[in-house]
Amino acid sequence: MSLVSSKSKKVFLSQDSKIEATSKVDIILSPEFYWVRIFDIPVKSITQARHVLPTLFEDILENVRELSFQVIKLEENKYLCFAYINKKIYEYIKKSGVNLSLVNAVYFAQNECKDIEQFYINDKSYIYTPDGVLVKVPNAIASNAVSLEEKIDNIDLTSNKIDIKLYNNVLTSKQIYSIVAVFAIISAINFYKLFDYKSEINTLDEKIEKTKQNSKLPSSTLQTNAILKKYKKNTSLESKKREAISYLLEYKKYKLKSFELEKNMLSLKYEGADKKQVENYISSKYKILSSRVNALELNIKVKL
Repeated sequence: MSLVSSKSKKVFLSQDSKIEATSKVDIILSPEFYWVRIFDIPVKSITQARHVLPTLFEDILENVRELSFQVIKLEENKYLCFAYINKKIYEYIKKSGVNLSLVNAVYFAQNECKDIEQFYINDKSYIYTPDGVLVKVPNAIASNAVSLEEKIDNIDLTSNKIDIKLYNNVLTSKQIYSIVAVFAIISAINFYKLFDYKSEINTLDEKIEKTKQNSKLPSSTLQTNAILKKYKKNTSLESKKREAISYLLEYKKYKLKSFELEKNMLSLKYEGADKKQVENYISSKYKILSSRVNALELNIKVKL
């Protein structure tokens, strides 16, 4: 039976309800889905009251670990307390046929129907007891009950929405605690390793600094990089010189009488060599600065 209002979109959910909706709905829960008690608790805040609820509900319920709790403060030290199983409500909402994405909010009928002392809906009757608690009763007891279906559109919903998860929690509380414990252990191990690594890095930094001092190396990275850059440039130049000398010595066609290296210039002396042939060989790789023949001796200066 659909109880959706085109204006307020309020519906009453009992265990056999069917909800047809194409737009957002607010669900009012039958007392079948929760336990409600009024407790005198000598605390000042709702948060403090919530902490002691598992102990208080242990007197009437067995497995309090499965329960979620909600508290409303009525007056000083007096609280209206609700206990419910999230999974059970989720399953019945899903069973009702409503698309979960259309559920705007969920409310306790205890809070939302308090202006109607007795009512019936879906062939079930409900009344408020003398101490103000809404309960489900046999139809014969609620002789003055009115139809909630006719009144539901006029209900002004309170701000007391139920803090409920509209998804199925496949993990039990024990499993969740186990997972949290594992993550806590992993976090502790990672923290220990991080501390250990930091200690090793500090020790290594001290060794590096000591080595620098013993070797009279610069203390700053900038100075060290400048020195490395200088030596890298010198190494590259020396490598080019070796490569050039090796290339020129490989030319065996004419006798190389002597050679001299001065900075970036190489002076070569060939005996009885053909000037053009020697120049062609050398100029294929290096720049010839000068070339002259003097009494059958070829003198060539090459830039490296």
